[in-house]
Amino acid sequence: MDRVNWKMIAELHRTQNVTKAAERLSLTQPALSKRLKIIEDDLGVTLMTRSTRGVRFTPEGEYVAAEAHKILAHYAEIRENLRRLKAEMSGTIRLGMTNSFVRYTLPKHLHAFKALHDAVDFDVATHVSSQIATRVETGEIDVGFICGDLEGDFDRIFIGKEHACLVNATPIALGELPQAPQISYISDPFARRLLDSWWHGHFARPPLVGLRANHGDTCLEMIASGLGYGLFLSPKFVDPSRRLFTMPLHHADGSAVCRNLWMIARAGSAATQPIAGFIDYMERHLDVQTPQRNRRARAPSLELSPPMNGSDPRPGVGGWDVTRVALQSRREAGLGRRRGRTPSCRRLAGRGYPSRFDTTI
Repeated sequence: MDRVNWKMIAELHRTQNVTKAAERLSLTQPALSKRLKIIEDDLGVTLMTRSTRGVRFTPEGEYVAAEAHKILAHYAEIRENLRRLKAEMSGTIRLGMTNSFVRYTLPKHLHAFKALHDAVDFDVATHVSSQIATRVETGEIDVGFICGDLEGDFDRIFIGKEHACLVNATPIALGELPQAPQISYISDPFARRLLDSWWHGHFARPPLVGLRANHGDTCLEMIASGLGYGLFLSPKFVDPSRRLFTMPLHHADGSAVCRNLWMIARAGSAATQPIAGFIDYMERHLDVQTPQRNRRARAPSLELSPPMNGSDPRPGVGGWDVTRVALQSRREAGLGRRRGRTPSCRRLAGRGYPSRFDTTI
């Protein structure tokens, strides 16, 4: 028997009246009586007898009615459990991100998300952005956080910008860099290309690379020891308490050396839980602000000689004193969730962004 028949028996048992049961089931009395006769024929028993005072269930009918109540209750339980499973956040989300993101941005958000959904676990891996994008496409990573406008078969959400900077133990003028030793640690070719473009826009000769480090932290320690200066694509690597000299990088035309930050997921996978819930949470809680399109920090000239006391208010002089790089809200910019293919990059170009970036760390 189907659920409607079980419900009919349960309603007749509850009301003990054919007229009331028919009304509650939105059936006519003849239709109800006809269906009841079919059920009795199918079971081979008489379920109830009628009288002027209503219906009276036979012993067999009492048994069937009790089972009907159980079946309907179990069906309701199944529906409720399915509803909870659909809404509940549970399972493991595989995340991929750069070192700077996992160190300075992710922890507080994971802690807050776990407080809301303790049944969700995370598997976190760190890579350069190009590797993260590849692993998202192959399904090895559920959600990735990348730097730069990489192309690929994935959905993306804009989550901000980062402004590259120079770091040194003491103040240094831009014109002094060709003669100063550089400590290099960036191995990703796309990120290297961005910094090479900045360098060749200012200088005719290549940088004097004195040391190479395998990690940003190692590079910072060498810088603090006075072994040379370093270039960082993420200012978050530089702890203000270390009192190192920092200078935001600008191209020769005065534009900031920046890269876009994206949250990406394999096309279609963001519709399933708990991935969808995590993406929605991060999109709502990441510190993304509206950009100040008409404000641009003036690039320091080659002749700039910063004072030693760090009090000069000009951009890049005496420390990190420019206004914090404003970030752009995906909703306010109207970019929406986009596929990471070339047409998307063209749409970005129409909004004042370059048509392609090659930054990936």
